[in-house]
Amino acid sequence: MINPKTAITALWFTLTCFVIFGSFILKNQVHDLEHELARINRTITSDMQNIHILKAEWGRLNTPERLRKLAGEHTSLNKLKAEQIINYSALPFENESGVATAFSEQSNKNLKQLVKTQR
Repeated sequence: MINPKTAITALWFTLTCFVIFGSFILKNQVHDLEHELARINRTITSDMQNIHILKAEWGRLNTPERLRKLAGEHTSLNKLKAEQIINYSALPFENESGVATAFSEQSNKNLKQLVKTQR
């Protein structure tokens, strides 16, 4: 039969080995997590620098003078003439029943003038 003192010593030795082994595993996990945290922090710093650069670039690209110049170069729009402006009431809206409202004679003339000036 096993001596109780030997059994207790074996039990303490086994528990000590488990604690040492568990501490070793925990230390390695913490080490890996610290490396991952450092990597994430480097990524965040890099992203913040990139955002700063992109904001500066957006501010330069979005200036009204530059946009006006680009619009003039890439679109063939003419300046707005007074004849092209019509009254809000002359716009064709549908009423609640779904039937289009009738235009007044003046509205029809304004629309015809608008079509002529655009040709």
